Amino acid sequence: MNFYNWMMRNHRDEDTPAGDLAADMEHVKDSFPRNGVGKFEGWHRLIRSYLVQHQACRECLETFEECWEEYEECEKSRLNRNSR
Repeated sequence: MNFYNWMMRNHRDEDTPAGDLAADMEHVKDSFPRNGVGKFEGWHRLIRSYLVQHQACRECLETFEECWEEYEECEKSRLNRNSR
């Protein structure tokens, strides 16, 4: 699952910083970068750059870092389970 879909599935409609980020992502869904399944290298930097270019505040960037770490852990674990 890509980061965008993971955020929609796990944080959309939450009243949390992660929910706010998901709502912002959904608002720009046509232009938000989407990594391929299992593609992590470079995509963190690309998505963070996208957020910075669109004037994301410091708190948004901190939330992105937390969400990306959770996303990467979940996806790597899921991919490992599926490859057995």
